[in-house]
Amino acid sequence: MRTHIANLITAFIICLLFWGCSKTDDIIIGISMGPTHERWTKDISYLTHHLESQNAKVIVREANGSQVEQARQAKEMIEKDKLDVLIIVPVNSDAAGKLVDYAKSRDIDVIAYDRIIKNCDLDCYLSFDNVRIGEMQAEYLTKIKPRGSYALLGGDPGDNNSLLLRIGQMNILQPLIIRGDIKIVVDENVEKWDDGIAYQIMKDYLAENDPPDAIIASSDGLSRGASKALLEAGVKKNVLLSGQDAETDACKRIVEGHQTMTVYKVIESLAASAANMAILLANDEPIPNTLTTVNNGTKMVPAVLVSSIIPVGEENIRMTVIADGFIDEKEVFGN
Repeated sequence: MRTHIANLITAFIICLLFWGCSKTDDIIIGISMGPTHERWTKDISYLTHHLESQNAKVIVREANGSQVEQARQAKEMIEKDKLDVLIIVPVNSDAAGKLVDYAKSRDIDVIAYDRIIKNCDLDCYLSFDNVRIGEMQAEYLTKIKPRGSYALLGGDPGDNNSLLLRIGQMNILQPLIIRGDIKIVVDENVEKWDDGIAYQIMKDYLAENDPPDAIIASSDGLSRGASKALLEAGVKKNVLLSGQDAETDACKRIVEGHQTMTVYKVIESLAASAANMAILLANDEPIPNTLTTVNNGTKMVPAVLVSSIIPVGEENIRMTVIADGFIDEKEVFGN
């Protein structure tokens, strides 16, 4: 598995380099990281490594989930740091459009990383196939429990990925709903992907209702909140629970039986692709024909949708996230 993934990463990087990315010593790349939790720390590390390995100077600012702080930090970088390219992971996909247009007015190219930025002159967008991730979550749970009650905990309504995940989930669920095999008993989007809000939603539901048969939580953070509510309610019933990001505590929950699955995204493949795209833009090289575009409301944005995504359950956790070195085995299974 590790060799296969490494080959995919290597092949994609070689292709981008072949298209003409030349190295220089004076490229400055800014990274504006909006959200914050375990997953994004790894993105910053991989992005920085792949950019610095190509002699770029990297400036990182983290907004810790604050839309206001991200706007302040990004404007500061745009005005003071002589950026060639700005990579943005937006807190809010709509609001960040103003940051893109401001950067473009200063002749700075902009990449939307993992989350599309709407209604602006965006240069390119790199992400995973979020529709497919949503399908994986629903497929995994419905194969185990094709009939019953389902709760849906979606992500932040200001994050376009939340919509894409829900499209994927409903691609699988809708035929079962129409047949009457599955009933949706909770359908909520969670502001800022906040596990505390997810916890409260499920706590309130469980106070007045029997537990659902399954909970499709769009991220491991949301599954953390749902799992906490289930445990506090003393639910003995085996409630299926999905997630995304293969966070350490989610993998522990899978091993302990409190979470059913997560989706492991090979983050380094996305970071490597974004780094190479940034160097191309900084050198005024043409963007490769990715054969994919995404409409952000203003233009059809050239896009790379990385397919390195793997459903992970108890049956393959050692063969995936642990074999790849993404998480240390001792962190999941103990000594």
